[in-house]
Amino acid sequence: MMAVFSSTEELYVVMEALWNWIKNNPQISAELLKSKLTVRFHYKNPDGSLTIDGSDGEEIRITSGDCEKKPDIEMFMQSDFAHQFWLGKVNLPLALMSGKIVSKGPVNKALALLPAVEPAWQAYSEIAESRLKRIA
Repeated sequence: MMAVFSSTEELYVVMEALWNWIKNNPQISAELLKSKLTVRFHYKNPDGSLTIDGSDGEEIRITSGDCEKKPDIEMFMQSDFAHQFWLGKVNLPLALMSGKIVSKGPVNKALALLPAVEPAWQAYSEIAESRLKRIA
């Protein structure tokens, strides 16, 4: 089976578009900002990282690659697994228990935000499809 993302650049294009969609969705972003968390996602195959910083409670900042900001929570996963998650095909607690996602930090706080980000699942497939076609 071929990987969903052919390069780190492709991964970043899709994930940045998704998080910008989330950031611009007042219902979702309000919940995330209330948490005042900074979460860093570490991806493998292709490798990359994405930091979502809502620590000031005012604005969600999205940084691809290296970021100075110290995260509250870090999540480590395969890039294809992240794709499956955003398609709504992953049970997050089960993925954490089985080691498909490894986390550092207060993961219970991240799990509490799961209902807030669920509406992004519907948007993700369209975002990924349009971005992946444009790059191909």
